[in-house]
Amino acid sequence: MVMVSVIGMLLAAAGPPPVTVEIVASGHVETPADRFRVTGSALACAATQAEADALLAKKVAAIARSMAAIGVEKSVAQDKPSIAGMMGSIMGARGVGACNGADATFLDDAKAMDKPATPVAASTLLSFDARDRATAARAIAALKAADAKPSDKVLPVLLNDTEARRAAKQMALRKARIEADAYAAPLGLKGATLTKISERQDWGSLDFVAQMVKTLGISDAAATDEVATDVTLTVEFELGR
Repeated sequence: MVMVSVIGMLLAAAGPPPVTVEIVASGHVETPADRFRVTGSALACAATQAEADALLAKKVAAIARSMAAIGVEKSVAQDKPSIAGMMGSIMGARGVGACNGADATFLDDAKAMDKPATPVAASTLLSFDARDRATAARAIAALKAADAKPSDKVLPVLLNDTEARRAAKQMALRKARIEADAYAAPLGLKGATLTKISERQDWGSLDFVAQMVKTLGISDAAATDEVATDVTLTVEFELGR
């Protein structure tokens, strides 16, 4: 009986357990693009893989020179893979089937040199950055002239999105705190103390979906020179008594 009473007194002194709330909040900012990206793919067809690879290297070098002549640079590799990059790799792939109509002189050349008439393909994805949309349009025209199968879609990009992401995170945190305070008030609790922030995102997250929509051009929005940055955070608060 004494032990039960002591435990009861301790529990009463400790009070009820704290109330915690987990909130998912998103931040969205738009920043002027510093580059305009165009993509395409180069294809070379030959009788052997070695010949196809060598021909592809020559084509890529020639395309790079034509891009440099109009002030367009090879895309800068980003620290982390982007949705745009992954989709470009998939959509830009060209296999041996494309050789059937890609090089009309291949079969004649193969016969003249008494080589196998079955073509071997070599291809690579091309990605270039222009400093403005008008130059990006010229780059697309140059890629078309080189049979590099460019996408007609120009993608505005930020070479460094660190500041944009930080701004979006701050917006998400402000939204999360407002929601936490909204929970506390009707419960008669004093306020919300931040206890945990998580940036972990799954493939089905809001950030991923937003990037996919922008990359595939599903949105009906007109072309813009702004880059949208979306960040979703999972935030935990303890509501004070």
